[in-house]
Amino acid sequence: MSQASKFLALLLRHEPERIGIKLDPAGWVDIDVLLDALHAHGVDLTRAELDDLVATSDKQRFAISDDGARIRANQGHSVQVELGLPAAQPPDVLYHGTIEAVLPGIRAKGLVKGQRHHVHLSGDIETARKVGGRRGKPIVLAIKAKEMVAAGHTFLRSANGVWLVDTVPSEFIELDDHTPHHDLVPHGGGSVSRAQKVQIAKESLAACEAGFYTNGRGERVEIRALVEEAKDGTGLYELGVDRLRDPKPRGKTAIAVTSGTTIEALVRLAPKGGHLGCLNFASAKRPGGGFLGGAQAQEESLARASGLYACLQTQPEYYTRNKDFRSPLYLDIVLYSPNVPFFRDDNGGWLDAPVLASVITAAAPNASALKEQHKFDAEDVAVVLRNRSELVLALAAHHEIDRLVLGAWGAGVFGNDPALVAKIFRDLLAGKYAGTFTEVVFAVLGTRETSANHKAFADVFG
Repeated sequence: MSQASKFLALLLRHEPERIGIKLDPAGWVDIDVLLDALHAHGVDLTRAELDDLVATSDKQRFAISDDGARIRANQGHSVQVELGLPAAQPPDVLYHGTIEAVLPGIRAKGLVKGQRHHVHLSGDIETARKVGGRRGKPIVLAIKAKEMVAAGHTFLRSANGVWLVDTVPSEFIELDDHTPHHDLVPHGGGSVSRAQKVQIAKESLAACEAGFYTNGRGERVEIRALVEEAKDGTGLYELGVDRLRDPKPRGKTAIAVTSGTTIEALVRLAPKGGHLGCLNFASAKRPGGGFLGGAQAQEESLARASGLYACLQTQPEYYTRNKDFRSPLYLDIVLYSPNVPFFRDDNGGWLDAPVLASVITAAAPNASALKEQHKFDAEDVAVVLRNRSELVLALAAHHEIDRLVLGAWGAGVFGNDPALVAKIFRDLLAGKYAGTFTEVVFAVLGTRETSANHKAFADVFG
């Protein structure tokens, strides 16, 4: 936030008298009057500079009237104004960013507006985290907005998307004795507590069942048809059994290793167009892994953010066969789910519109479990990794995926050598599948300096 923006917020929210201006009952002031008063107090701000300041405000803190003659702050006033905002239906859960030092007061009194007119809440966790981070190490509180509405509380929504309410009693705040210690610990799939991950999973399942969700703008987004089509199209493929079309080179493949999550990569690639797809680092025995219990790994992150879990539940054969196989190598079978709607980010924020990505669900061999059972054979694992990696790419090519998000598949808790996984994918993408895809992104958390997995992939792919 620039110094000019901070000063303007001070004037339009709290101290208009500092430069001798008056706000009307709705918080507006004539722009010419404002600029003249600023100039008289030694602040030379042109109309063009003011327009640019309003347009580039990181939180869209200010609004200019439709006729271009007046300006006001969107919310956050301590001076008496009536913004005239209509009541709005909030998402089931909203978020509030704060710091640990104030938690005792919140436990005792809930969230109170203090000198402001309202308590400010965010529609997504990441925004709340940034707000809390202004005062120190942030803690994000989940607010049970749906329950508050049922209890008679009224919510407003400002022009820049901030949710406003008079107060939030403590019983509507998800805050327990573990919050200060376990909230916002980075896990690579968002910075939220385990309890919040459970809540996010429940909300996502409810959205799929209801057939819609409410995004951060307060808009209803329909997903019923998208989820049903993805479920109906989900199928099982087996190496050596299902005949897949040979890959067709379409030009040079752009390959990159990025720091971040699969979801971040999907959201970034979606505007480029084409058929988007990703690999789900799957549990061989449970659809969605442990996402319903708040577990954090790549599959859990994907399941919380999309309609994937509903697709996986249509294929019990995949899980039954892997269980019956009784080997941590697992079987050379994979699932394909077309155009799964992804509607949340890694922190649980609702996307303005869903991103469609076809998902290939494949379990890597579990080297860690093999070692615990004293059955680990490096050559056997390497063969399985190569065969299954080729099946993944063959399926992506068969369904003509243009942009494919992969990663350090099996190199986490499954304990596979990340350098080996990277080399297998490199050899396949440089050999049989050369030029098959427009773009391949390996989304691997961390950097060369902080992550052995990222370093291994960056070293292999340059």
